[in-house]
Formats: sequence, C-alpha cells, structure tokens
Amino acid sequence: MKIYNNLSICALAGLFAFTSCTKEDGMEGGSVAQPFQISVSDRGFQGISDGRAVDENYKTTFVAGDVVGVYGVAGGQVVEGISNRKFTLNEKGVWELEGNPIEYDSELFKTITFYAYYPYQDNVAFNPAVEDPFADFVANWQIAADQGGFKYTKSDLMTSTSQAEAGRLQGKVTFTMNHRMALAVFKMPKLVYDFTNGGLDDYSLDVAPKELLINDCRTTPYYDAASGTYMALVKPETNYSISCTYQGTQEKMINPTGSLAGGKAKMYTIKDENNKLDYTLNIGDYLCADGNLVSVNDGTVPDNAIGVVCYVGNPEPHVTHPNNYTETNDALYRDYPNCTHGLVLALKNARDGQWDGGAFNSTSSSTRSPAYCDWLASDEEWNGLLVPCNTEANGALKNDPESMFPAFLGYNNTLVMTMCYEGKGPQNSCNNAYTYLMNYRNEVAVPSSVTPWYIPSVVCWNEVAKSSSVINKSISKLGEDKGEELVSVSSGTAKNHYWTSTQRNWATQWTHGIDGGRYTQASNKGSLAGHFRMMLAF
Repeated sequence: MKIYNNLSICALAGLFAFTSCTKEDGMEGGSVAQPFQISVSDRGFQGISDGRAVDENYKTTFVAGDVVGVYGVAGGQVVEGISNRKFTLNEKGVWELEGNPIEYDSELFKTITFYAYYPYQDNVAFNPAVEDPFADFVANWQIAADQGGFKYTKSDLMTSTSQAEAGRLQGKVTFTMNHRMALAVFKMPKLVYDFTNGGLDDYSLDVAPKELLINDCRTTPYYDAASGTYMALVKPETNYSISCTYQGTQEKMINPTGSLAGGKAKMYTIKDENNKLDYTLNIGDYLCADGNLVSVNDGTVPDNAIGVVCYVGNPEPHVTHPNNYTETNDALYRDYPNCTHGLVLALKNARDGQWDGGAFNSTSSSTRSPAYCDWLASDEEWNGLLVPCNTEANGALKNDPESMFPAFLGYNNTLVMTMCYEGKGPQNSCNNAYTYLMNYRNEVAVPSSVTPWYIPSVVCWNEVAKSSSVINKSISKLGEDKGEELVSVSSGTAKNHYWTSTQRNWATQWTHGIDGGRYTQASNKGSLAGHFRMMLAF
C-alpha cells in the first residue's frame, strides 16, 4: 500500500473493482446470473491539530500484492462460502479471488451484510452475532514497533461494512475502509545549513527523529516524503506517552501525551527557532541517509553515510555552461531545482547479484542497434527538453566528449537511458546498466533533499578524478564493509574501469580509468568488465 496526505481534499481515494466470477445474463428470479463486484476505498484518518478537527486526511491506496478479507453475514451467522475470502490485487489493478467463486443471488444478497478488512490474516476473531464483528480482532491487534516503509500498512488495520447495491449496479458491494488504529503525526523542524562557502544557497532538510519511544517502546515511524512528516500508529482509546529526540543544531526532545479514538490523527508540530547551522562544505565530506552532512575535518565517521562529496558548487548545466544549456533542456534543474550545492559519489560499486562489474549492455556486435539516446530525436514531447549523449552525432567532436558535452550531464543521460529502457527505445542498448542502476537505487535509499542515484557522465568522472585521493581517504575511514576505494587503471585497460553514461556510438561507451582518464570500450563485452559507481546531486 501507499500512503497519501491529501491536504484540503475531501474526495475518497481511487476505487478498485474486482470480479469473483463472470456469467451470461440469466432469468429474473432468486438466482440472477450477475458478476459479484466490489469496490474498495479508504476514508482516511481525520486530522486533529491543537484540539480541533482539520481537513487533513492521511489516506492509503492499494497496490499490487495487497490482500483484503471479506465476510458475508445474514441472520447473525456467516454465510456459507463468504467467510474470510481472500482477494489479492494483481499488477493490472484487478482483485483476484482465491478459491471457489462467489455466486450472486439477488434475493439472498438483500439479506447479507458484507464486511471487509485489511491486512489479510489467516486467523481472524470474527463474531457475526454482535454489532461490530471485528471488535475482539481490533482489541487484540498488535502494532509493530518497526513501521518504516511498507511495514507501516501491515499494522494499519482497517475494516468496513456494506450492503450489495440493487438496480443497475446489482451485485456490487462498495467498501469504504475505516482505520481502526489511531495515528500520531510529527512535523519535524527544518535544519538549514548556512554555507560559509561563497555563492552557495542554503541547504534545507527536514530533521528526522533520532529516537522515538511510544510507551517506552522504541518505534521506527513511517516517513511521508510528500508532506515531510513522520507517522506512527498507536492503539485507540488508550493513553500514550511519547518521547521524541531529534538532532537539530543541538539535541532536543519533546514528550507529548494523549489518547485518540480509532481513525483519528493528531499532528505534533515541532518548532525550532534556532535552526541555522554555519557550515563550510568541502570535498570529502559525508552525506548521510537522513540528508545531514558531516565534515571530513570533524574526525567523526558517521554510521549512516551514503556518499562522499566530490564537487562543491551548483552542478546544474545551465548554470555552469549557460552558453550550451538553458533552463528548458536542463533536466537536473527542471526536476530538482533545489539541488544547487554539489555532487556526491556513492561509497560502493553497484552489483548485479554477486558481480560488481560487467558489460554496459547486451547488443550484438554484428547487428547495429540504436544508441539509447536515438529515440530523443523523433520524440515530439521530449526533444528539446533533454540533451542527447552520443558523441558520434558530431563528427568533429566525436572523440572529444568534454567539448561536445561540457557540463555535468550524468542525471540527464541516466534519465534518457531509463526512459529508453522503459519504453522509448530498445532495452538491449542499456539493459545491464539499467539493472545495476536499479539494484543500487533499491539497495541504498536517499533522502528527499537529493536526486536519485545516477550514472556519472565523462565530465562528472573527470571531476571525481581531480580529487580521487581526498575521496578515497574519506571512504577508507568507513572500513571495507561500508566503502570501496576508487581504483585507477591505465587508458585502454579492459577491466576495473568505471562506465560513464556518455556514449561514443551505438556499440561503444565512454569509460574512465581515474588516473588513466577517459577512454572507450565496447559496451557489450562481459570480458571488458567495468564498474558501475553511482552519483547524486544535492
């Protein structure tokens, strides 16, 4: 499931329909041939701030793999064949019923009250003879201490009751899910790095809870990047005590207490007037998973480092090279306008299973295949919004990538490549690189204040090579289990080079040897194994 914080929106989340069986239209009477259909939506949490209701609804939408359970009750008893029926949402957005189909009976369905719940459990305390059949189930529900990421919705118990519709929509049952737990929401203060470096914008990020205790239980909250809030489920109608410690310019703590009814949410807005930190940004500094920076001169090696600063300054192409690029075709500026502070190199090479290097793609040497940026020339929507990345396009500059593409175009090139793989062009022109990229993005999460990981361009790698000794010194302090120092190879070396996202032509990729500089290699030969080391802008 995915969570959405809809501000000032009262509409329900989108509906999803599923069919348990399909038949031909039948005769009028008790058993009418009609598919049994259900739609499911989330009512959302009602927000409460400072003791008054507000129009903030924290809503959930279902995604592929989610499972709901459905019951049918008539005359105080569970209807045969409609007891904890399991429905799973597939990749096409269709809910699939496990087991025997449910046959629609117009007369019987008039007497049935339907109940649904999420997340599905094999064993459910369900009492059809009482007003709320889920009462015992709710009372004994256990909220996990770790609610981070997808784990949050596994603790977010929801139930609903409904009747089958008549008339044109006969046989359809519409469920609007009610959250049975309560929700504590934390709006953390921002920490602002006021750089002492001349010409750098302030770097602002949402502070993360350093430690969150709910009734003395260490809890990992869910982070909602869209709203910049942290959420933690709590038991309804039960007193709770919260201890939230956070690190701003100094360590601070809040200790709210309270009690909430099921389906209610309370926002705790933490204000910190002293939120500016004077900071000198240097190559070799660490970027951490929570977005914080740790100076290479502090003598402190952070446990949650994800990269090392390799360039200080605004990396946006239209800023560094205004004669070559504009705001229109500057993808980095367009997608991440606040990433104006520098570039960060990943701590380790990306991997494909056990392998940390390989070919860039699997194109055939005997059959010409389009370069992964070729689709751009004929695409009416994107032509002019992205920059091609194949130096062969200019015969005079085909062997001079710095003159042809002089800016930091790693983000642009990687976006062109991923769009090619995901439908704009042939997958085999970049399939191995795409796999390594996605593996690393899934393995190493990044804070909301930065770009996604991407494959550096030639010019990006040139910048890394200038300061490779400083970068390696910072990486070495992390230890071999957390970081891999850059290796240097001579120009033309077939292995241990670093692939760039700049193409030489359809069959050849620019690569980099650090001390050996940039050179080219056939992109499809696994024996010419290059490393994939990612980069991001912040």
